[in-house]
Amino acid sequence: MFLQKMLKNKKNGFTLIEMMVFLFIFVVSVLTFYKVFTVGTFAMADARSRTGGVQLANERIEIIHNLKYEDIGTVGGVVAGDLLQNETVVRSGRTYYAHTSVMYLDDAFDGTALAGTDTRSSDYKQVKVIVYWENGNLAKSTTAVAHISPPGLEAIYTGGILSLNVIDSAGIGVPSASIRIINNDISPVVDTTHTTNSSGNLFLAGAKPAGQTYKLQVSKSGYFAVQTLAPFPTSSFNPIDIHSNVVVATINQKTIILDKLANLNIFTKTPAGEVVPSIDFALEGGRRIGDTVAIPSMPVWSLTQANYNSATTGRVEFLNVSPGSYFLDYLISAQNNNYQFLYFDVAGAEADMFDLAPGTTLNATAIVADKAVQSLVVTVLNDADSVPIVGASVQLKNADESYKVTLITNKFGKVYFPDSSASLLGGAYRLNVTASGFEDVLNKDTMVNKLTSESVMLIAE
Repeated sequence: MFLQKMLKNKKNGFTLIEMMVFLFIFVVSVLTFYKVFTVGTFAMADARSRTGGVQLANERIEIIHNLKYEDIGTVGGVVAGDLLQNETVVRSGRTYYAHTSVMYLDDAFDGTALAGTDTRSSDYKQVKVIVYWENGNLAKSTTAVAHISPPGLEAIYTGGILSLNVIDSAGIGVPSASIRIINNDISPVVDTTHTTNSSGNLFLAGAKPAGQTYKLQVSKSGYFAVQTLAPFPTSSFNPIDIHSNVVVATINQKTIILDKLANLNIFTKTPAGEVVPSIDFALEGGRRIGDTVAIPSMPVWSLTQANYNSATTGRVEFLNVSPGSYFLDYLISAQNNNYQFLYFDVAGAEADMFDLAPGTTLNATAIVADKAVQSLVVTVLNDADSVPIVGASVQLKNADESYKVTLITNKFGKVYFPDSSASLLGGAYRLNVTASGFEDVLNKDTMVNKLTSESVMLIAE
C-alpha cells in the first residue's frame, strides 16, 4: 500500500529537489547561450566596422594619389597642403574618425641628412591614414600607408628639419610618444600631431624656418606630460624646455625628458607611529620647469607651493604626479602649534625634502612630536661641522636609574624619548653619548619639561 502511494506521488509531479535542479540547469543554459550570443554579436559588429574602416582608409589613399605632389600635405601640418588632418565620416550608420598625416622621408639610397651625405632630404612623402571606429582607440582602428614620389627631380630644399628626441631620465628613448607641434607665427600656421618611433625619435623634414616659436606638447599614457615654453621675458621665468626653432637646411635637434607618473602618500605621525590628524603643510616640487630671473635664482617646479591638510586620517594622497624632488614646509596653524616637526621618515630623504622616482609609489611620513607630552629629542652633531652623526649611542637615565633607556641615532642624528619600552616623566636626567671615532660625552645633565630638545656636540678623537 505504501509503495503504491509513492508511485502515485511520483506520477503526479516533480519533487522540490528535482525542480531546483531543473531550474539550475535551465538558468546556466540560458546564461551560457546569452553570453555566446552577445560575444558573437559584438564580434560580427566589430568585423563589419573593420571592413568599413579598411575601405575608407583605402579610398583616402586613392584620392591622395590623384592629387598634385605639391598639394599633398595637411592643413596645419609641417608638410602643408589641402588635406584635413581629422575628419568624421558616417558610413552605413557607423561613425568613423579618419586621421591623416603627411611627412617627408629621407631615403638612405642617396645618403641622409642625419649622416651629412644628402643636402636634399625630402626624397618623397609618406602619407598615413588611420581610421578609428572608436575615437582614439588603436585596437579599434586600421591604417593605410602610401609613399608618393615627386614627378621629377627632388625640389630645392627650402625648409629645415625638426629632429625631436623623447627620452626618460635614464636616457632611454620613449617610443609611441605623442608630440603635438604648434606654430601660429608662420603662414600657414602649424598644428599637427605625430608619434615617436621605436627609438623615441621624430624626424620631420620640410618645416618652415622660424625662431623659437615651435611649441611642443609631449605626452604618453602613464607619463607626466611636458610642454615647451616661450623664452623670457614672454615667460615670467627662464624655462628649461624652450620652444624649438628651425633653421633652413639644418637639422634642428630638441630633446624632451618624459618620465612615468608616480604616486605619493604623505602621512603625519608621532615618533611612536601614532596618527596625528589635521596637520597643515605646504608642498612644492616635481619636475623642474625653469628658474626665476631674480638673483639668486630659484627653481620653478611643476607643482607650485600649495597648502594641504592631513585631515582625520593623517594622510594626503597624490596620484599620478610628476617624479622629482619635493619640499615640505611646516605651516603655522592652531593644530600645528601643538606639535613640533622633527623630520621626514622616508628612504633617502633629508629633513624636509625627498625624491620621488618615476613609476613608483612612495610613502613619506612627516614625524611630529606633541609639545604637551613629557619627551626629549636629542640631536647628536659633529662639533667640527655640525653634521648629524648617524649610529651614535644615546643613553638617558634618571638618578635612581628607574628609567634607563639607550637608543641609536637615525640618519638625522636624532633619537626620541620615550620609546615604547617605558614612559617618561618630567624631571632631571643624565645623558651618556658615545660614537665611534669621537670622544664620549658622559653624565650630561638635562631637564625634561614637556617636549624638550637637546643638542650634543661630539669632538673627533
